Amino acid sequence: MAKKKKSVYKPPKRSNKGFIIVIASIFVLVAVLLIIISNQEGKQPESGSDGNNQEIDVTYEGQPTVGEEDAPVKIVEFFDFKCPHCAEFAEQVYPQIKADYLDTGKAQMTFINKPFMGADSFTAALVGEAVFAQKPDAYMEYYDLVLENQGNPNEAWASEEFLVSLVEKNMEDIDIEKLKTDMEDQAIREKVEQDRQESSAVESTPTILVNGKMVDLHYEDGIKPAIEAALEEANE
Repeated sequence: MAKKKKSVYKPPKRSNKGFIIVIASIFVLVAVLLIIISNQEGKQPESGSDGNNQEIDVTYEGQPTVGEEDAPVKIVEFFDFKCPHCAEFAEQVYPQIKADYLDTGKAQMTFINKPFMGADSFTAALVGEAVFAQKPDAYMEYYDLVLENQGNPNEAWASEEFLVSLVEKNMEDIDIEKLKTDMEDQAIREKVEQDRQESSAVESTPTILVNGKMVDLHYEDGIKPAIEAALEEANE
């Protein structure tokens, strides 16, 4: 009688299928999280882009302007003389707007104070309005002069003494005694207050409007396309 062969127990091979599924799931989860984070970063608003296309009512009359009065496109800058970004805008972006659209008669640009960074923001705006009242054509010289000589935004550098001295040393056509008298004129002070109230519609500086609509601050990707679209609409 043949002996029955003893079967040798062979333990089942351990399957690593579950382990692979867990690892794969982790990779998928990480990938999904990375995609979500990437999308969120892409949606972060850039400086000055909040509220793009938001329409804001503006009173153009009596404000400092550059460009032809009958230009088809109206551009507005809300600014604070103490704002470092306004100084950068004046140095880097404004010259492009001026060359492409203001000097060519395609647009007119209006400048409105938003004195919100400190009490001396109001003083800088007040001296500017006094310069404008005395000699409107000199306003942009004052605008450039103050922004080029900005102090620390966290310090109250824009004092009456500093600003009047700055004008006296650099703007020969301005009568300093009349400037000081105009700074005490209630009508000029109210003009700055009106600017402050009107600019309450925007939250930051610089803020740029094209035909009353807020646009992105980048020249090539925001301001220029908005102006071109406004010109095209005006020509229809």
